[in-house]
Amino acid sequence: MAEPLLKTEGNLRFASLPSVGYPGDPWLLGDRVRDLLDEQEIDTFGALTVWFPTAPGDAAPAAWECQVGLAMTGMARPSEGLLIEDYRNLVALSLAHTGPLRDLPLTWRSLHDHGRSLGRQVRPYWRLALRDRRLADGNLLPVADVAVFLDR
Repeated sequence: MAEPLLKTEGNLRFASLPSVGYPGDPWLLGDRVRDLLDEQEIDTFGALTVWFPTAPGDAAPAAWECQVGLAMTGMARPSEGLLIEDYRNLVALSLAHTGPLRDLPLTWRSLHDHGRSLGRQVRPYWRLALRDRRLADGNLLPVADVAVFLDR
């Protein structure tokens, strides 16, 4: 297994739509968030993010509470279910997730345990960042990174 990456990410302003259970199509929710922010002339950046407020536990993905959204700049207004949240002093411990969705708790647990072994307190929320990486041949490779957040 690869070594987790520890990175200071700073502050995050996050716009999202809630989802009861892991969404069947997170890209569709992400497009809706982008549309709502475009209407307000707010810029987004970074990977599509599925944000989880609590540890995955033993529940199936269909029971997970989550939010799907994007990092943004500016002062968006909540509208049509859009949530706006600010997170401060983020220090992420992340690792690529290469297995099925049902195995996300294993990746989360590995990161959680690694963070604790560093003597750090792990914050209750975590994320799954969904992005495409362009390969040397020009093709796109879907990549999912799981991150837990540590107190400084």
